[in-house]
Amino acid sequence: MELKKTVERIVPKKFETREEYLLYLRHLFAYQEAVEMLQPNHQILDIGFGEGYGVKLISEHISTVTGLDVNKDAVAYANKKYASENCFFEVYDGKKLPYEDKTYDAVISFQVIEHIKDDLHYLEEIRRVLKPGGQAILTTPNRETRLEPGQEPWNDFHVREYSAKQLNELLDNVFPTVSVYGIRGDETVEKVESNRIERRLSFYKLLPHFMKRWVTGDFMEKFDTDRFYLTDRNISESMDLYIIAQR
Repeated sequence: MELKKTVERIVPKKFETREEYLLYLRHLFAYQEAVEMLQPNHQILDIGFGEGYGVKLISEHISTVTGLDVNKDAVAYANKKYASENCFFEVYDGKKLPYEDKTYDAVISFQVIEHIKDDLHYLEEIRRVLKPGGQAILTTPNRETRLEPGQEPWNDFHVREYSAKQLNELLDNVFPTVSVYGIRGDETVEKVESNRIERRLSFYKLLPHFMKRWVTGDFMEKFDTDRFYLTDRNISESMDLYIIAQR
């Protein structure tokens, strides 16, 4: 069974461009950072897991992890490719999490909140299923490096995009403790990303296929997640926002 690659879902194989490969590394880095914050006996929920590789990564370090998604094909694919005794994938309706209150030690949801129309309800549901003291760990694109003030998202799948200030204010309505960090990369990584955004803002859709920067084995060998880092300084210049909220 093959899972179709989309603008919003990275399938970690057959990368075609440098941008696509670095996006994958950026998402993988977010999962690696989350693992460092979790305990081996924790029960983890991942909402909107995409292809499933992040859930699998967590399961190699943590007691139990469940991936939840609205896409039935993605769930079927992930169950076939990654499911194990402590790694599960389930479908839900995108509104109410199908679990009892205070079930999970941590909830992870990367690159999801920007797709959610009722973002406050989404956060309230995450809080509901967290145990007291549990953590919500989220990522989302940083609008301040992607959009002009007041500009609507150029990504048609995004309902909205957030600045660090906007996201902090939203989360403060739900969680007593909120920390917002930025995901940044080295100079080469951030240059590739800024060029990608510039093209999307201008004539990217009209760009001939041969003008895109193809990824090569040499490029992939030189770049790994060690090119990325979390920071609490100059967050407005970061590529993504990384949120840790405690119940």
